[in-house]
Amino acid sequence: MGSALSNIAELYLSFAGIFSRPHQEVAGHLEELIDLWWEEIPGGKVYIEEIEEFCRKFPSASRRVDVLWEHYIPLFEVGDVEAAPYASVHVSDHGLILGKEAELVREFYQACGYEVSAEGKELPDHLAVELEFLALLARDSRTKERIDFEEKHLRIFLAKLLPLIIERKRSIYSSAAKLLELWQLNLEGKDD
Repeated sequence: MGSALSNIAELYLSFAGIFSRPHQEVAGHLEELIDLWWEEIPGGKVYIEEIEEFCRKFPSASRRVDVLWEHYIPLFEVGDVEAAPYASVHVSDHGLILGKEAELVREFYQACGYEVSAEGKELPDHLAVELEFLALLARDSRTKERIDFEEKHLRIFLAKLLPLIIERKRSIYSSAAKLLELWQLNLEGKDD
């Protein structure tokens, strides 16, 4: 059981890394993430191969970071943002950043004994922050809380966000979104 939780934690961290602002650490270790996904996500062959192709096309980590930024910025950050990575935008009635959903997420973190740093670079309901939180819950064997957060929050958020990411066909983000979606479907059946 510990090994399964460890794998869940690693998978959540892998996706948190992909959906965080691009940085050298993730760009330089994409092949390790690919190996993990090959082992842990049945049915992900096509999407994993797309990410492998990205790695072949851009073998240097610094070039990968540049290309990831080229896609990350319009997808998640600036201008007519294609797929806002904040749950409050997609789950609340008003589509605003720092809406009610962000506060509910922060409260859930606090109820589990975790704090989101005020100096943090992202808001509590940012996709990467939520995925990191779930990795911590899996690492700490807090299965009940993890499943509760997945069912009551994450999957609702992902159902709205992932199609937007996939639709844009941006570099590895679309492939990673497909893998995350597939893994969550597989995980959903095993949570019981």
